[in-house]
Amino acid sequence: MLIYTCFILLIYTLLKLGKIKIVKGVKIYGFSAVFILIFLFCALRFDVGYDYSMYYELIDGNINYYTDQINRIEFLPRQLIIFSRFIGFYQFFFIISSFVICYFFYRAIKENSEDKWISTLIFICFPLFFFMSLSLVRQYMAIAILFYSFSFIKQRKFWRYLAVVSLCFFIHKSSILALPIYFLYGNFFNKKLIVFIYVLGFFSSEMVAFIIQSTSETYSIYFDQIKGEGGNLILIFFQILGLFLLPLVYNYRDKKDKNFNFYLLSYFVGLFLWASLSKFGHAGIRGGLYYMSFTILLIPHLKNKIKEYKIIKELMAIICIIFFFLNLYIGSKHKIKDANLPYQTYFFKSVKDFKSNE
Repeated sequence: MLIYTCFILLIYTLLKLGKIKIVKGVKIYGFSAVFILIFLFCALRFDVGYDYSMYYELIDGNINYYTDQINRIEFLPRQLIIFSRFIGFYQFFFIISSFVICYFFYRAIKENSEDKWISTLIFICFPLFFFMSLSLVRQYMAIAILFYSFSFIKQRKFWRYLAVVSLCFFIHKSSILALPIYFLYGNFFNKKLIVFIYVLGFFSSEMVAFIIQSTSETYSIYFDQIKGEGGNLILIFFQILGLFLLPLVYNYRDKKDKNFNFYLLSYFVGLFLWASLSKFGHAGIRGGLYYMSFTILLIPHLKNKIKEYKIIKELMAIICIIFFFLNLYIGSKHKIKDANLPYQTYFFKSVKDFKSNE
């Protein structure tokens, strides 16, 4: 816990400092320094994240496990695993994947956020983003690239966006769910529709479950096996946040502000998708991530819309810090193992140093 405390305090300090003088004539922005720190934190980790041990076993484990499992991995990360195994350096996979995630989130926030300070804190502290990227490594590489490709959505360059989705499909198959995001941008913004989507989300999971159980015996059995999994506490948090965002739909709607309309619509569509599939293990949360990622840009976009934004910003910072430690607390209560604690670096570590699953 001490390492995480120092980590978030250092990030907060760097963001507050703004420009940092390295040597005479050389300065670095605190925002850039923060993402360098995040990259190092992720790239050098050992046994942090639920899937870390799986990738370790694929790269540095026995040949039988490798042969059985390697073809389940999508093409591009499979090549990265094969190369890491070839050079005999398992951490190479985490260094490259961490770079992809951090670089594209950094660029997306830098180019699109109205307040990089708050966007960065939301990325690090909110459930779904930084902590989840430590576990859903392949999917988060795809999410980061697609999040950065928002520029193609704004510029209405469909074929370029389609090319990015196609590329990401070879990183994680769920990327195909990001294709409809392109069509959310523009003038398609109806207040009643958003409220309807939000309310329906509270009942949609039961309806979807009922339909599947009634029509497919095979999927009904699968449903029974995974019932109850999938991060319901996090879903409830984002549903509560959605309730606070609803007034924005009515009070700050601006047909000319296509970005703001898009962020709001993406949030509520993602929330609906997540809620609808919440009874199917992690399918819901994985599907909603591509849409919910725009929360990182949504809240800072209020900067030019609300007079009291400075107060909201400070309050948001406090909430973010609370959520950072809440994430760690919830992870510590996991019935199998704590994915995040303790934080370890890969230096001088071996298979004997993995955390127990008991």
